[in-house]
Amino acid sequence: MLRRFFFIFGRLGMGIGSTAILLCWNVLPARAQMGSVGTVNVIVLDPSGSAVQGAMLQLQDLATNETHSAETQQVGSYSFVTIPLGTYKLTVRKTGFETLVLSSVVVQGGRVTDVKVTLRVGAATETVIVESATPLVEATSNAIATTIDMKQINELPLQGRNIATLAFLSAGYSGTPVGGGGTWNGLPVIAQGNSIDGVISSTSRMKFSGNVQPGLQARLEDLEEMTVQTSQVDLNQSLGTSAMQVSFVTKRGSNDYHGQVFEDFRNSALNANSWRNNAIGLKKNHLILNEFGASLGGHLIKDRLFFFGSFAMAKQPGGFTAGTGIPGVPLRLVLSPAAQQGIFTYTSGPQKGQTVNLFTQVAQPNGLPSAVNAQIATQQALINKATSSGGVALASLANDPNLLNPNWAVSSPITRYFPALRLDYNVSKKVRIDFSWEETKFHQPNAVAPILPGSDFANQAAQNRTNNYTTSVGVNWTITPTLVNQFRGGYYYNAAWNAPDGIPNITPVTRPRVMFGIPSGAFQ
Repeated sequence: MLRRFFFIFGRLGMGIGSTAILLCWNVLPARAQMGSVGTVNVIVLDPSGSAVQGAMLQLQDLATNETHSAETQQVGSYSFVTIPLGTYKLTVRKTGFETLVLSSVVVQGGRVTDVKVTLRVGAATETVIVESATPLVEATSNAIATTIDMKQINELPLQGRNIATLAFLSAGYSGTPVGGGGTWNGLPVIAQGNSIDGVISSTSRMKFSGNVQPGLQARLEDLEEMTVQTSQVDLNQSLGTSAMQVSFVTKRGSNDYHGQVFEDFRNSALNANSWRNNAIGLKKNHLILNEFGASLGGHLIKDRLFFFGSFAMAKQPGGFTAGTGIPGVPLRLVLSPAAQQGIFTYTSGPQKGQTVNLFTQVAQPNGLPSAVNAQIATQQALINKATSSGGVALASLANDPNLLNPNWAVSSPITRYFPALRLDYNVSKKVRIDFSWEETKFHQPNAVAPILPGSDFANQAAQNRTNNYTTSVGVNWTITPTLVNQFRGGYYYNAAWNAPDGIPNITPVTRPRVMFGIPSGAFQ
């Protein structure tokens, strides 16, 4: 079981670096500028190419109408920091020049959008509107990054809705991601760092073990975009010491209401048989997968309070046959009816195949009890009750007629739950608060079958269960146009309760697995 909790305090100035104070429990260092927001650098020039000082800038969020106002400095530039991702309208005004409006400035999480504008001489009442989208061009950051917009992949025929593996399509990765293989620019793939809304979301510590991908699923219906930094990783990201960093940003609400309902259904009836099964004459494998959910986003208070929420489930019926001798797990064996009466059959030696009555021929002549012990008889009655129920097949052992191997079908379905919630509140023109929460729960009953079937032995079955969630709280306070304070706190919970090594419990004992990835000397 792993818990992470951290606070980050930071102060960001226009055109300068950030200073952060970090208080952490069981986490890696993080910086003030997080991957859930972006930066817009604006430089304003006149027709001769000279910098224009004192130009008035207004950056307006087209989704929430939130505005950020500023003024260019001596070098004709200004940096809007801690800007939520989205599409913005930038208005530039200066006396003696025409007003310029860029109607579509794209801001991406953890990246810098550089905007260069040239004002034309004229009356300020005259407006030049540029309708085309302003592309994201990074000239002030040396980080090599790729941003994947969820809109680009929403219609792709993905197997499942977990998009974390799309990071392996970025430049810098080589190898096969199956089983955690491959490298990032020659470094082990385990060196990958992950964050959701600026909060770490994987258990990697010393970069030799832990999660390659987030401990909870990065879901298509919850996320707005993901940014993959593969080289020259920006230290402002939450795991800046990683060989590469994946930053996921959740969807947020807007003044308009948007929602969706989806269902991903897979069934073996819709699939062709595999080439291997056809080659050896086997039928196609049985498969039923049903993944469904819905999401809704909008406003609670127009221009002020926004929400986004989603819920999804993935249900996979399944099971297995118990008692067949899985490698590493002993056969379930019970006494044959004759053996229960004390009649033993020799399995080796000169008397092989002959029988002897242990009660009349061995116990009585030697003064030993000639009847089954009462406690054993009680247990044997429960065993007979279980093995005589419908659906249980008793198989004889070729090398020991005194024992039988019960076989029965065990239902072991898998269910996954994916709730998510995000709130954004514009307290004032200078203060913005955001909160997000995502969770992934997994449950598989009867992952290991009990010793025998039936209700009397049901409490000896073992289950697999996991629960992962992350929360993020951010406060952005624009004190002056050149001074911004940012606070971000987060909590990552990662817990697993696993079936004990594939062997059923003899008694109903709970064995949770507790993991604390604190290396020795971490607090020296």
